Amino acid sequence: MTAEPIRSALGTVSSEDTSLVLPSDTKQRTGQQRVLEQVNSIKRSKSKIVKNDSIPSPTTPASATEYSEPKFQFSPTKLNDTLFKFSSLNMTSSKSRTTGRSLSVRNTVRRQTLSSQWESQMNWNAQSQSNGMRRGVSDPALNKAGGTVTQQSRSSTVRYNRATGQSMRLLENNLPASTSQSQVASIKPPLSQSQTITKVTTTKNKSEAMGSSGGDGSVPNITLQEAVEYLSHSDISHQLCGASFIQHHTFTDDRAKQKVSSLGGIPALVQLLKCDNPQLQQISAAALRNVVFKDNNNKLEVESFEGIEAILTLLRNTNIIETQKHLTGLLWNLSSADKLKPKLIRNAMPLLTERVVVPYNFWTDSSTNKPTDPEVFYNTTNCLRNLSCASEKERISMRSCPRLIDSLMSYVLTRVERADPDDKSVENCVCILHNLSYQLEKEAQDHFKLFSFPDEKPNENTNKKSLFSPKSTKTQKEFNFPAMEKKDPKGVDWLYNQKSLQMYLSLLCLSENEATLEACCGALQNLTASKSHLSTLMNQSIIEKLQGLSVISPLLISQNLGLQKTAVSLVGNMSRVSSLRGTMAKQILPNVSAVLSSVTPNMVQSDSTIATACRVMNTLMLADPDTAKKVIDTKLVDSLSMLSSNTSFDAAKVAAAVLLRSMWGQKDIQNVLKKKGMNKDKFVNTSTTTAYKEATRMDGH
Repeated sequence: MTAEPIRSALGTVSSEDTSLVLPSDTKQRTGQQRVLEQVNSIKRSKSKIVKNDSIPSPTTPASATEYSEPKFQFSPTKLNDTLFKFSSLNMTSSKSRTTGRSLSVRNTVRRQTLSSQWESQMNWNAQSQSNGMRRGVSDPALNKAGGTVTQQSRSSTVRYNRATGQSMRLLENNLPASTSQSQVASIKPPLSQSQTITKVTTTKNKSEAMGSSGGDGSVPNITLQEAVEYLSHSDISHQLCGASFIQHHTFTDDRAKQKVSSLGGIPALVQLLKCDNPQLQQISAAALRNVVFKDNNNKLEVESFEGIEAILTLLRNTNIIETQKHLTGLLWNLSSADKLKPKLIRNAMPLLTERVVVPYNFWTDSSTNKPTDPEVFYNTTNCLRNLSCASEKERISMRSCPRLIDSLMSYVLTRVERADPDDKSVENCVCILHNLSYQLEKEAQDHFKLFSFPDEKPNENTNKKSLFSPKSTKTQKEFNFPAMEKKDPKGVDWLYNQKSLQMYLSLLCLSENEATLEACCGALQNLTASKSHLSTLMNQSIIEKLQGLSVISPLLISQNLGLQKTAVSLVGNMSRVSSLRGTMAKQILPNVSAVLSSVTPNMVQSDSTIATACRVMNTLMLADPDTAKKVIDTKLVDSLSMLSSNTSFDAAKVAAAVLLRSMWGQKDIQNVLKKKGMNKDKFVNTSTTTAYKEATRMDGH
């Protein structure tokens, strides 16, 4: 990736005061890891339930920055409300071992055997979809439903279709040997779109489970090379078997992805997206979705064979929900490749907005498009989330996309109104809005031409006095920017409208999703980042009109380091406005002091956050010494003293030294320090004096 996962402001003297958020693949899990997690989760659940007199505590929610691998939802019994007719496939196939002398008999036997293999593969797919997998990177996944269990079978599952009365044997996944039958039975898959129910039974006869596949009871007796060769076969049953085999093996074995590529499977799968068979389209999309997951080379290969065009053409033409899920999930995975983002923004973004995002939020009975499936919308917003962290040119394109921002805002506002702030797509929408607010004044200058302000230089009152002056003016500047108060904003207007500021603050109150909280802080950070009059107006609105400090201040002591860093950076931006410092000091200083008092030598990873907190405390301490006196104690001073001499902290070492020297330099505060028995040597020494002189010199410039 070309950008860091989170880029945040470093405080009042930072050169980087804005942030971009993008997914990270560092917490994605392999298939085997998910298997073990699922089993361990089942074991924990059982141990808690044994105690009938106790109530199990809720499980800890997964990290909001965690992305999952795709959930492969494919039911061979029903697509688009039409039961598939496998006229060419004999799904009973138990007689396929019969041999004959004539060529026609041998062909029939081969066809029946392949049918059995196809049925077995369909059973894998159905089992994979019923056990949803556990978002937000390099390769975002497709949902957060839980763990999945794959591989070879030890028992069988019978799936019944309520609508048709048909049943289909599903082969249970191969759990570790220590997994009991009761644990297997406790994995309850959700109902699929065909309204199926599942029942787990013990396999009595291995040959019964194998059918005529001739394999080990769970997989067709073919190799990956044969599966790739099947993709180009003239018979559709071979193509279906090959594509499904690839879908399964590239999910369970990362090495299979490279092998599929080396065998030429990617162009063959892309070609199958263009066929007329809905089943084959769907399974080919699912297979490609696996093949490109966390494999950048395979993503680029899909594009080199005009795969993006094929994906978008099929998405434009299909009304089958399951196919749409796989296609949007495939686009999601592709969107994490930096080299593909410009093309996806040019070609995929308009289609996704028109076909998915807008209809999902503005659909009415009179609309020509039907409502979008929630999972399709979720996949789409994840794709757009990845695209929104591209270059300036791409961000400008996204901002100008008709009704995109309107739809995202509509979705989030609706969820806030319904008290559903942690809906899984809210996080994506807010992250997109966060990224589109990045360098907004610079990249969307035409929107701020009507901004009027007094004939003074920006931050004139701040610059009249040194950063280290004990008092700062409280003069309030009068600005006028009617666009910020629009009652019916459109497009880019939403990004700086007061309704948006209120929405971010509401989410900070209501949401428990730390990624959503971080995105809200990041959006506010971007809007307050510059030293312009617009940022000053944003700060005044957040603090004075919307009373935002009450929800921002608690985030300063968050245990989530990313969220804490963004919140501290936001407060750092706000502290630039001298007229707001007195108000800020009363609400911010206690928590900033708590942050600095709890620093330990092993917190080097939070160096920039600690440095920003030191600068914020210095600024607010000078603006309101009375409040500062109440929060300065021995623990805080000892922590700052440790920081000022610890060379492991590059930025915080200097910032802490400046803060200590500044404390002793203020008579009111110095008297308090003396009364508490603190010696001058902790505040005035070689380190603090050198750092203070350098900071004063820089401030003078």
